[in-house]
Amino acid sequence: MRYAYFTANSDEEAATSLESPDGPVSLFPTASFERIDPSMQVPRAEAFLTGAGEEAAADNPRSMKLVAEAGEGDVTVVTLTDEFRDAIADTDEARRRELADFWSRAEDLAGEASPEDLLPVVDELAALARQAKPTGAHLYCWVSV
Repeated sequence: MRYAYFTANSDEEAATSLESPDGPVSLFPTASFERIDPSMQVPRAEAFLTGAGEEAAADNPRSMKLVAEAGEGDVTVVTLTDEFRDAIADTDEARRRELADFWSRAEDLAGEASPEDLLPVVDELAALARQAKPTGAHLYCWVSV
């Protein structure tokens, strides 16, 4: 699976990423990762950063809301919450290091990614969120199976 996290001003605009052969990369500010599954790591990160429970983060109406899909669901675009955007945008370096360490201990990533491996991922997501937050843009994830 490939994941490309990106910013867009609306769900309709985000859906246009399915029309591009390169996905969102040629259309929007993007950060791409292989192992950071938005349905698993993002609610965990949101809960970790905000203090809300993981279940509460996952129950947010914008958490993993399907925006668009192509084919038999081979490529999809889903929303991330504005709470996650704001929380990760507001992190300092120490807090980003804590999140990278927290993620590295997640069952589905344990042993596959060290905090040092994940810190650039966290830094890129935070930079994307900092870019989106002041304009009210949202975060999305383009998922390719």
